[in-house]
Amino acid sequence: MAISYVQRKIERREGDRDLGSNPTTEVTITPILLPGDSNFPYEELSMVNASSPPVDLFKEVSINADDPPLKKILFWNDAYSNKHFGFGFGREPFLRAGCRVNTCMTTGDRSKFPLMEIDAVIWHFRAKDKSLPKLRSPHTRYVFWMMESASHLYGNIEPYNNVFNWTMTYRLDSDFPNPYSYVYRRRTPLEPTNRNYSAGKSKFAAWFVSNCNTIGGRDKLVTTLRKWIEVDQYGHCSSLKCERKDEKKCYAMLASDYKFYFSFENSLCRDYVTEKLFNILRLDVIPVVYGSANYSQHAPPHSYIDALSFPTAKALADYLIYLNNNDTAYNEYFRWKRFHRLPGWSKVARSYCDMCERLHTDNSTKVYNLKKWFVDDSHCKSKSSRDISSFINGF
Repeated sequence: MAISYVQRKIERREGDRDLGSNPTTEVTITPILLPGDSNFPYEELSMVNASSPPVDLFKEVSINADDPPLKKILFWNDAYSNKHFGFGFGREPFLRAGCRVNTCMTTGDRSKFPLMEIDAVIWHFRAKDKSLPKLRSPHTRYVFWMMESASHLYGNIEPYNNVFNWTMTYRLDSDFPNPYSYVYRRRTPLEPTNRNYSAGKSKFAAWFVSNCNTIGGRDKLVTTLRKWIEVDQYGHCSSLKCERKDEKKCYAMLASDYKFYFSFENSLCRDYVTEKLFNILRLDVIPVVYGSANYSQHAPPHSYIDALSFPTAKALADYLIYLNNNDTAYNEYFRWKRFHRLPGWSKVARSYCDMCERLHTDNSTKVYNLKKWFVDDSHCKSKSSRDISSFINGF
């Protein structure tokens, strides 16, 4: 992987007066990657290029007598009222996803098979139905599924300690990481373009938000940023509206009119990066992210601006103003599109492919202390955390 140039960062130790001559000055060399360089995997040749799973996968299917013996996966409750968990039913989802091991099937019908024959039970903590099966075979893997942050449990997770064997969440250290999207390197880069992504854009920054007061303080951050830049706020917390039912029109307006979009998470927790970033990466606008994730693990180099990489909100605003006035620097944030892509449905499929394979190969036993692993180890911060408060209020 080529390193094109380096960024030198001078760090001052407490008590230093003359940074240039003090012998204890530390210099850290941080490699900066070109848009074509990254640690993301190349796209898989078998990868499905569908933005969403075909609707026929959302219907329960009968057992095909011609199928080989299949591992049985039961969706015990639901994912936001969806019994199919966004993946689908039967064996077909595994086949369409191009899984290396596809001899598995899913169902949301609790009576389809005897409970003692089920190989994996997928269970969503935020579902209204928090019951568990009355019978459990020693070979059945219980899978904890969660896409909301540890700051928004809305329930007591401790009674479920030492119940679940595997995890499928947005956390990258899950048994089956299930982030809101994946990024892949293109095997064949797109042709170069001289397009000016700034052309025709007359507005500075937009923010679509429905939760007006969050523990992470994104609302306070926007209030502070408005001291120096213009931010158009859409949603329940503002007079500007762009309804969810008109999502395509909203995104088209965003891409054509605005230079920046605030992809601010409602929670500042480890690895918590949602569609607020990934939906914007698919557009021609620069996302400004605000969260506690290591964003280099989620998005291509130079595809986003990390708010918390700046010492203060004022420093962030100054940089956005600089980009607004410099088309060359602004356009650098879109070069990654030649070399990377974000798949659609296959991001969901990847987790289930991995699970299917593990069901055939992994006989180990373990259980999770969910309070420790999912809550404590998420290291969630709030707007009152010292570093967050200093960033928001520092000028």
